[in-house]
Amino acid sequence: MAENEIEEHEELEPVESLGRDETRQAIHALLFVSDRPVSADRLSEALGDVDKEVVVNLLDELGGELENCGAPYKLREIAGGYQLVTSSLFAPYIRRMLQIKKSNKLSKTALETLAIIAYKQPVTRAEVESVRGVSVAYAFDTLQEKKLIKVSGVAEVPGRPKLYRTTEEFLVHFGIKSLKELPSMEEIKELA
Repeated sequence: MAENEIEEHEELEPVESLGRDETRQAIHALLFVSDRPVSADRLSEALGDVDKEVVVNLLDELGGELENCGAPYKLREIAGGYQLVTSSLFAPYIRRMLQIKKSNKLSKTALETLAIIAYKQPVTRAEVESVRGVSVAYAFDTLQEKKLIKVSGVAEVPGRPKLYRTTEEFLVHFGIKSLKELPSMEEIKELA
């Protein structure tokens, strides 16, 4: 094998073994600095290959501890990982501090389009347009730009149109573990 063909692997910095409480605190610190959900496997690796089941048990303990201490944030399982999220009560203050503009929000049209995709996926653009009764080209572009939907294949019909589905980013954006957490059609009708 030629020298230029050899892949160099960056060595991970060695870490000392921690006790149970320190390991839970380390998990808290890792989640605190992450802006994305972190899987139990990734946490296990970051902790020096602590057993995944131990990590999951410590995550459960940490979640309960945060619920009981009245912290302004809690631990949520989102999109196959864990993330610290702030209480919605403080959202206006956080937005103000970070100067998040309303332009980051989805328009009503984009939300309606996204809802159709989420409930009917995989779905073609034409199918979404038939439900909405109008063109959804701009909404599709917006949703793809924000990585909330993606092409997941092609339909086995003439013309072979693209099929779309929601992404992991969709789960993160709405703070849910899986599509099973979406409200049922009956629940939505009750709210209307």
